Amino acid sequence: MRWSIFSFSKPSALAWCVALSAALGASGTARADIVQPNGTTIPAVTGRLSDLLNGSANNDDIDEMIDVVADAAVEPQVFSPLCEFSGKYIAKGGGANFAVGWYNVDDSRASDDPPKYVSVDTGANLNTAAPESDIQILFPFSTSLPPAAMRELTAVSIRESPAYAGGLIGFVLIPNPNGTGNGNATQYHYTEHRFNVACTACETPGPWYSDLIYRSNELLNTFYLGFEDLDFQNAAGAAGVNGNDLDYEDFLFRFSGITCPEAGQPCEVDENVGACRLGISDCDAQGAVICTPFVLPGSQAEQCDGVDNDCDDVIDEEAPCPEHQVCNRGRCVDRCGSAEFPCEQGFVCQGGLCVEQACVDVMCEVGEVCRGGECSAPCDGVVCPHDQVCRAGRCIDPCQDVVCNSGQVCEGGVCVLQCNCRGCPTNERCDMASGRCVEAACADVSCDEGTYCREGACVDV
Repeated sequence: MRWSIFSFSKPSALAWCVALSAALGASGTARADIVQPNGTTIPAVTGRLSDLLNGSANNDDIDEMIDVVADAAVEPQVFSPLCEFSGKYIAKGGGANFAVGWYNVDDSRASDDPPKYVSVDTGANLNTAAPESDIQILFPFSTSLPPAAMRELTAVSIRESPAYAGGLIGFVLIPNPNGTGNGNATQYHYTEHRFNVACTACETPGPWYSDLIYRSNELLNTFYLGFEDLDFQNAAGAAGVNGNDLDYEDFLFRFSGITCPEAGQPCEVDENVGACRLGISDCDAQGAVICTPFVLPGSQAEQCDGVDNDCDDVIDEEAPCPEHQVCNRGRCVDRCGSAEFPCEQGFVCQGGLCVEQACVDVMCEVGEVCRGGECSAPCDGVVCPHDQVCRAGRCIDPCQDVVCNSGQVCEGGVCVLQCNCRGCPTNERCDMASGRCVEAACADVSCDEGTYCREGACVDV
């Protein structure tokens, strides 16, 4: 399979995870142990959590090869749901009666006014959210691990829920309003730290971490969430932990079809060149946005297509072409030097290519071309029409030969989910007709053929 910016096929989950691991390693942000405000590294108890994540039947025999200490994270705190959302209730190591749910993130909401669950009633409809409820239930209240048939969420679409506000979501462990069966298990536990109990007297004052997050190494757009279920207190030392064993498998879930904020958008890896520059946005263990390349350096051979396929900063070097042809500006063309293929006036045949007379004795740096006797980058001075890019001195549509799967669209040569399933970056809106993100100012603007919208106005292509 050849991956290039002209014809990109999404890599396998394994290849994608390799690329993501490389991107995480190159992001410049070293992973660090997660430490509670009182100085305790978490998880403090590791054996069962590691067993559950790495090859257990509870986790469908998926061996994630996760180091539960080194790979632990508390970011992202909020997520963007995709259209294809699913969940797995992996384990319940605690005995308290809780449910798990989701809520719409609202940055304007005060930290002392966290989202709350309101049920239709506290009897038969306990697991049905009332219209005024901030939280929607995913897995219902229970004191033990549900039967196998009730541990899977396969027909749930958060994006299609009437309660979904269209933005980011958080997850929360919800105490049973009828009582959890444990007087020391009464608190909500949010993935947004600001809503959790803080320790102001601790060594490093801040909210207690009642959940840990692990990114899947095997499944795309998948995270594991492990919760503690007992209450935390505003007190230093063991008093603040208040009986929690910090093993983070009191409630353990796997959620697929979620990404971190700003993920899933086309991007460029600044330090990479050629085909290795193009990628898709993601986040690192600290929640910072990174760009994960689709192609790793040296993973593919050079082709005659105007692209630096092997990412060595040289375009089309020694690119293969059929016999009697040579690679020129991204295309295999017939060799000059015969009466059948003469050069135009002002050009001479050199190495099978027609070269400007003024450039015959000019030696340019790697990656440059000669024009009129002067060396320059191939795309210097080239202005391309809207939605085209310059490659090897030619303007091309990067999506021209790209075939995307159902539910995807091509943006900048990359197949991405339609925007109604992934959301759009800040200052952009989803054009439902095309499935692409557009400038917010252009979302309701319709332009005539030969023009396009820029900053809310139609301009010539």
